[in-house]
Amino acid sequence: MIFQLIYTGALTKSVACDELEKIAKSSRQRNMKHGITGILICKDGSVLQVLEGKKKDVTNLYGRISIDPRVVDPLVLIKRTSTHREFPNWSMGYRNADAAPASFELTANNLSKALPDDLSPEINTIGRTFARVNGLI
Repeated sequence: MIFQLIYTGALTKSVACDELEKIAKSSRQRNMKHGITGILICKDGSVLQVLEGKKKDVTNLYGRISIDPRVVDPLVLIKRTSTHREFPNWSMGYRNADAAPASFELTANNLSKALPDDLSPEINTIGRTFARVNGLI
């Protein structure tokens, strides 16, 4: 069984989504070592992240994230077990929805293209809700 934790939060004003991309890149090696996969989406200082792997590893990682001074008011949306990973090939997929259109622009039309085709209904709904709340849809 795979443990999944999905949370949302805000970044402090001193942290831009570009800096978060650097953090995501540096996290990939550590995540691979611990078997953690997932995605991190950032828009206007709001983040949505899906973490998946062994419960102990995901819980430990979220524990570090929840006390990181760069993250404000993290809120766990879902904790659950699943028979499969939603992001099996992504040690930490990252999408900056503030990025220039040439690199990545998250819109209602391309949201489904940015994510794997076979997302669970729960993660699909949370992703679309995040997009709607942040004015992407």
